[in-house]
Amino acid sequence: MSWHLKSAVSADFDLLACIRHEAMKDNMEANGMFDHDLYQQYFKDSFDPASTWKILENNEVLGFYVLWDKPDHLYLERLYFLPKAQGRGIGAEILTLLKQQATAQTKSIRLDVLPKSRANPFYLRHGFELVEEKVYEWRSSNK
Repeated sequence: MSWHLKSAVSADFDLLACIRHEAMKDNMEANGMFDHDLYQQYFKDSFDPASTWKILENNEVLGFYVLWDKPDHLYLERLYFLPKAQGRGIGAEILTLLKQQATAQTKSIRLDVLPKSRANPFYLRHGFELVEEKVYEWRSSNK
């Protein structure tokens, strides 16, 4: 594993917003939803460093994820990578880590994905099932 995780802090907002923009621009445009200012404001209003983990390699932030611990499941709100870090297997490794965490807590993992997103096949390959429009869930075999 060439990467490690580090908790986000408030000062990371601009960097993470830039990563989010780079990671999601094509998907947002494909779904007819790209309004950069609105998108930026939404991220700013929902940014919670305590639930955000940066993914680093050689002290460079390659991506991040936001995970909320709900009473009956873990909610993966965001998992974004810079384009140069995509396709290297790091996202799969992050999902393995989150699945281990969910299994230890006997919880499922839920997330939302835009209909025309390239992320849909990724989550299906990693054992998530579409349970309702845009909502995927992974359930541990221990559940």
